[in-house]
Amino acid sequence: MAGLMVGADDYVTKPFSPRELSARIGAVLRRGRLPEEGDDEILHFKGLVVDLAGREVKRDDALVTLTTLEFDLLAALASSPRRVFTRDQLLQRVWGWDYFGVDRVVDVHIGNVRKALGDDASDPLFIGTVRGVGYKFVAETR
Repeated sequence: MAGLMVGADDYVTKPFSPRELSARIGAVLRRGRLPEEGDDEILHFKGLVVDLAGREVKRDDALVTLTTLEFDLLAALASSPRRVFTRDQLLQRVWGWDYFGVDRVVDVHIGNVRKALGDDASDPLFIGTVRGVGYKFVAETR
């Protein structure tokens, strides 16, 4: 119970069955996935279109050039508008569970995405900062 109160998604107590552990791991992995084929693959926002399958971003009908990591970061945020992500959550979704390094790398890449989109951190159209917590996608859906 204490683990859930401090931020854990789930836990199992001993003894546990391997089937239950496998099912719980699968559930956690499904929560963090990007949409698959058949899901909504093109996200439309005011002034921005994110094509997840085609890995393209258009700002006011102009193609935006992003690196693979930058696209994945934007896709993670845009797939869950208004949801606040911590740096650790973004590291897990974009860089993977085995990333070893500092979480401030997220800040650098958020800055690069904002620059590519022409977004302003002080008055964001797309990516907002939640001070002391992380980031969220703030654009209005169309």
